[in-house]
Amino acid sequence: MGYTKCHFSVLCSVVFLIASQNCLYGQGLSEHQPGSWFVLSGNTKIHEQWSIPTVAIIKNNTIWENYGFSFLRTGASFNLNASSTFTGGMAFLNMNSYSDTPSPKNSSQFWIYGEYSLKTKLRKGTIAQRWRLENCRPIHSENATPNNRVRYRLQFVRPVHKNVYFKCYNEIILNLEEETFNQNRFFIGMGQSLTPSLKMDIGYLNRQFSAFREDMIQIGVSFNIDLTKKDLALLSD
Repeated sequence: MGYTKCHFSVLCSVVFLIASQNCLYGQGLSEHQPGSWFVLSGNTKIHEQWSIPTVAIIKNNTIWENYGFSFLRTGASFNLNASSTFTGGMAFLNMNSYSDTPSPKNSSQFWIYGEYSLKTKLRKGTIAQRWRLENCRPIHSENATPNNRVRYRLQFVRPVHKNVYFKCYNEIILNLEEETFNQNRFFIGMGQSLTPSLKMDIGYLNRQFSAFREDMIQIGVSFNIDLTKKDLALLSD
């Protein structure tokens, strides 16, 4: 347990230093101020090959303040085998955009997506790849033109000590119309398996756009629920 606490203490110290250094760039809302990115994700197994994914994200442009956006995604996943999965579904995005006006402008989007994911086990870790196609449609907006884009994420997870693990990923997002480059996301951090079905990780997230970047502290909680187990089925009677 002491070893685990040491890992999280070091990581939290690194994240704090990143936030402190970025704050020196200036005051007010800007791309140089660190933000916060909270992710709740999970998977609910309803059949041997079928499951329901759930992702909820809340982003703040400064740590826990200045609402950026909230995001909710769900759908249905079909497991081809133990390492590959097809998923399709929908998502809803609500966000604030800040400009020179006193109050932020709020807008919403409805997404339809499809993706394929592949996991590869290594001797000292796991590599996960994800390919996704998205159709993002503005809601109640004068500019109702949808944005189609593709995403590719490469993730590596390696156990460090008992239930502690190292995690990093890089994801590039490309538009299919207009300017090709949308953004790139890079994350590095550490996590801990709290129970066999519950994990928590914390780390540094960088979002790089064409003209600016965002540095964030990311906290993630992930869960897995298996409704096919007999003990859960008995509880539902």
